[in-house]
Amino acid sequence: MAPITTTGQSMTRSSLIETLMRRGAALRNALATLIVIGAATLYLLLINYFSDNYDEGVYWQSLRAMAAGHPLFTSVFSSQPPYFLVSLYPIYMAFGQSIAAARIGIALFGLIGVIAMYWLASEIAGLWAGLTAAALLAFEPYYLQQARTLESDGPAVAISILAVALAVAASRRAGTTRRWLAFLSGAAVVYGALIKLTGVVAMVPAVLYLATPLYSAFDAGQGRLRRPTSAGLRQSARAALPGLAWLAAGALTAALLLLAPFLGSFSAMWDQVVTFHIAAQKGLPPKLTGDATTVINSFVVLGPLAIIVVGVAIWRRAWWMAIPTLWLLASILMVKQLNPFFDHYTVLVSPGVALVLALAPGLITPAMSRPLGRWLMAAATLVLLAVFVNMAVNAISASASSLSKGTLESAQTRIAAINTFSMPGELIVTDDQYIVAQAGHSVPPDLVDTSYVRITTGYLTASQIERVIERDNIRVIVLGTNRLVNLPGFMPWLRSHYALAAHAGKGYDIYIRVPSGSSVA
Repeated sequence: MAPITTTGQSMTRSSLIETLMRRGAALRNALATLIVIGAATLYLLLINYFSDNYDEGVYWQSLRAMAAGHPLFTSVFSSQPPYFLVSLYPIYMAFGQSIAAARIGIALFGLIGVIAMYWLASEIAGLWAGLTAAALLAFEPYYLQQARTLESDGPAVAISILAVALAVAASRRAGTTRRWLAFLSGAAVVYGALIKLTGVVAMVPAVLYLATPLYSAFDAGQGRLRRPTSAGLRQSARAALPGLAWLAAGALTAALLLLAPFLGSFSAMWDQVVTFHIAAQKGLPPKLTGDATTVINSFVVLGPLAIIVVGVAIWRRAWWMAIPTLWLLASILMVKQLNPFFDHYTVLVSPGVALVLALAPGLITPAMSRPLGRWLMAAATLVLLAVFVNMAVNAISASASSLSKGTLESAQTRIAAINTFSMPGELIVTDDQYIVAQAGHSVPPDLVDTSYVRITTGYLTASQIERVIERDNIRVIVLGTNRLVNLPGFMPWLRSHYALAAHAGKGYDIYIRVPSGSSVA
């Protein structure tokens, strides 16, 4: 009878484990669905909200200029690589050419990043780690903000995460699958960099993951390192080189194919995307618009937690945590050297923080029984999800309340004033591109960007603006952000050719061209 009892107990235990596994799988699927739906809801919530973000006005006017048939760089000034606007353009056109249409494209990139992070962490440490990482990223306030704002940082970060996920997947596979995944990883790195140059930071973890066969020469087991032999190094290098070669091939192929449509405007593109930023880096006061350290420190909870996790990983000699840590460090270094600095650059740090924290349970679960470890991961995921949903809701609430009722009423007053003094479809010169677009008007493609950086670096002068005004026979000029007011030489010329037609609120002036032969009052 004893064998029968033992067999029955064994079957009962086996059934219990199978039941727990089924329930765990169902819970994972439900959480994955909840994360994606929750992220999509938050990213698309109030998608048509009014913004005082200057960059959104620049990029919205850039898309309007492209829709009117003006090419990038030779006609439309663009300080970002081409595939930020080019990637958004079809979505912008398909959904009605509004600010909401452009933000839908941004939200789609945001969801790509969340799904890619789920895949990335799952490849490294399993599905629960994937869920945790996806939740941490999806509802992290900086990532959330950039998933609903018309700026290039969010899309570049999303594609960077995809590039790293492809590299991790390649490092865990062999044969043709490994080669294609490595190739696509290299292509994704280049695509991300052609959305925003900071996307190139993804090359660090991508290369390190594809070089993992090389590390076996240094591995003595149980977290110990050894001095490799020459033969061991050669063998490891031969194993790593094909993946790295396919990564390079993907990057080169993508660069050639993606840049081919811009060969005719390559010189202008290089000047606006590269030389312009070098001039800003060298010619502007350090941290003109903010301090990177201050913003990085705003990861009040997550930053210290990430540092603790890295410390535990070093203490336990968990070298598998080295690459996520190096990715995080590379991102921080990239953010800290950017000048002029804007707080939205900090989203570059978000993926590294999310991944490091999501992998933390892997530092302790090996010491526990496997089912207990799974349930602890599930509990951690639920807690983190609840915390981050709360953070996300608070971030949305803060964003919605950042513009007071008075601000919105002022905006409506300005829009009404602009339309009072302009004709439908008329081009307007302005330093507040967003409000002019809200009024239904475009600006000359050369003047989609009248930023302080462009003015300070000498990339926009009074004489340039005057030539554009004369070329396009501009009748209405709207000044609202003090950028053109402070442009040397512009205001004397303006007052000699245009008359002040209306004050549309504090700092908002509308000027109308004086007919030829008339005097300016």
